[in-house]
Amino acid sequence: DKSVKIKPDYHLAWYNRGVTLLALGRNEAAINSFDQAVKIKPDYHLAWHNRGIALRKLGQNEAAIESYDQAVKLKPDHHQA
Repeated sequence: DKSVKIKPDYHLAWYNRGVTLLALGRNEAAINSFDQAVKIKPDYHLAWHNRGIALRKLGQNEAAIESYDQAVKLKPDHHQA
């Protein structure tokens, strides 16, 4: 949270916050962080991918697929999506 407060317009601060929240099982908060990351940098494929993971964990499969599709669209060789 500290890095987001210091640099609220830095996509990696939001992304890293999202990854940490995802690891803690705080999926809704993670999605919010990934949303902020892609709002700042819409072409950041890793944020889209991890957003998909968090959505899938919440059972929001259609939204997860949309996020995975966006990740692949941005980086077609992204093998994890």
